[in-house]
Amino acid sequence: MLEGIRKRRNSAIILVAFAAIIVVFIFWGVGPNGGGGNEPGVVASVDGVSITSREYANLYKRQVEFYRETFKDQFTDEMVQKLDLKHKSVDILINRILALKEADAQGIEASEKEVQDAIRSMPAFSNNGSFDKDLYFKVLSSNRLNPAEFEKNVESDIVTARIRAQVLKDVAVTDDEVRARYFEENKKIDLEYIAVDSAAMKGGVIVTDEEAKEYLQKNASDFMVPLRVKAFYAFAKYDNFSGKAAVTDAEVKEYYEKNKNQFEAPAAVKARHILIMADAKAQDKEKAKADARSKAEDILKKVRSGADFATLARQASQDPGSVKQGGDLGWFQKGIMIKAFEESAFALNKNEVSNVVETEFGFHIIKVEDKKDSGYLPIKEAEPSIKEALAGQKSVTLAREALMKLDAKAGQAKSDDEMKKAALSEKGIRAAVTGYFSENDQREELARNQDLNLAVFRLSPGEGSRIIDTEEGAYLLKVLDRKDAHVPDFNEVGQKVKDSIALEKAGSAAKNKARQLLDRLKNGEDMAKVAAAEKLKVDSTGYFGRVEGFMPRTGIFVGDKENLFTLDEKAPYFPEVLSQNGKHYVLRFAGVKEAQEAGFEMKKDDIRSRLLTEKQDEVLTKWLNGLREKSEITVNEGML
Repeated sequence: MLEGIRKRRNSAIILVAFAAIIVVFIFWGVGPNGGGGNEPGVVASVDGVSITSREYANLYKRQVEFYRETFKDQFTDEMVQKLDLKHKSVDILINRILALKEADAQGIEASEKEVQDAIRSMPAFSNNGSFDKDLYFKVLSSNRLNPAEFEKNVESDIVTARIRAQVLKDVAVTDDEVRARYFEENKKIDLEYIAVDSAAMKGGVIVTDEEAKEYLQKNASDFMVPLRVKAFYAFAKYDNFSGKAAVTDAEVKEYYEKNKNQFEAPAAVKARHILIMADAKAQDKEKAKADARSKAEDILKKVRSGADFATLARQASQDPGSVKQGGDLGWFQKGIMIKAFEESAFALNKNEVSNVVETEFGFHIIKVEDKKDSGYLPIKEAEPSIKEALAGQKSVTLAREALMKLDAKAGQAKSDDEMKKAALSEKGIRAAVTGYFSENDQREELARNQDLNLAVFRLSPGEGSRIIDTEEGAYLLKVLDRKDAHVPDFNEVGQKVKDSIALEKAGSAAKNKARQLLDRLKNGEDMAKVAAAEKLKVDSTGYFGRVEGFMPRTGIFVGDKENLFTLDEKAPYFPEVLSQNGKHYVLRFAGVKEAQEAGFEMKKDDIRSRLLTEKQDEVLTKWLNGLREKSEITVNEGML
């Protein structure tokens, strides 16, 4: 309840149709490149507004990290390709520009107060439920973001959320749509199937050299060896230079005076509350509400008579988030609590108790234990965060200076070993020479980091990069050799080509076999007898529905196969052979369980929410496509 009472704010919203991945706020920050480094190229432009390689790399990296964290060990390079994260990242950035341009044309904007309120409500900057200025600067500093740029991006997020709300204001879901979706989703079917395995037919396949050579020529791209590079790199970790990054009192004072607006401290109160809720299960809602108010009034009388507020809160409050703390909510500022609660709390004096306050959660009694007027954080209180920020900046500078010294030495080196020795002579620097690696080789450090990846694959042999800043430290790169993408000789990949052909032939034969079986079954032959004659067996999926997403025991995705759930006794066979993981399935209806009315009430809210999201996605996509048609958009595919 303590979390629930706080307002749900769209503090960092990207339009849903823009890609549906939001990783806190650092999508739109300066990101790993920071200042300096290579000048960014232009990945795309929208009506003359450029999207830089730095912006693209930041977002692409965040998306890859999001999916890697989501799928853990199942995350692969192949998944990156299938998800098409490169183009998705560009689309997010294009759509963001389109939305902001349209918002500007319509005069939609966000005030400075709204930006500040949004930042103060972000959990990333919250300490015990209240905005923590020191934590704010610490988090920004650790991500090497400056407040002004971050606040500008928060402003953009508020604007995109506002125009999103305007576009979607008329989208609604009817009760009939909810009910129809419930019965569709909760209908379950059972299928019997025969599986014909491609692997079982591979043994009889013969592939000649001539056939394989012709196949290689026609399908060269399937066997293409990607561009690979070999590189020298030196890495200066910022933490290695923190010992030399002392910050003086004079520097702290100068920073404080120049950035005083960053240390503005809004008015705040420290309060406790007692919450009494109406019985949600009561049939007479009005009576339940009246009873709850009456109980709150009785508790208020006890407080006014001198009873200990914290003790009463522990005994009677129904807020699970604060009851054990005697109703203690800690310090909070305006914009954190819901309006009625906030207005009452800020109207009270220190040690004053409110009347009963009604909110959507129930009836509250509030006691303000302390108050702070708005003003500026004293320099002594701001000093730790300022020192940390300045020390971080100095560490970056020292690391970059060390790499610049190395750059001069490395330029005179005559071999890889000499470059490594030059690097190791500089304290705090780690250096290495890589083997050959490709753009998607996640085993290699330079490939895993998108900023380094973008740089190293754009350098020619013998060419070095400028200093490139990342989250952990700065890099200096030099490409030693480059092997362009090419199709290998037949002698090199002949067996791989033959295996591919054999697999294709076996798959084609297995699928044709499955189709023949399906035709026989449609003509009235018995499924069990047909399977036995072919030394196959009949298995069952067990009951499943659309919500499961995949057909049990086969792994076949069913979300796009609506006609699968229309099978019945009169038309029992699915009209196509479905294939998955080298197996080809003949499917027959075996039974159905219709959805039960009894489950509707429990699931209707979730269904309504999903239907609304689907409709909103459709409307947003249509709106965005309309904006795209009116805009001049170019994408540099070579930069992706």
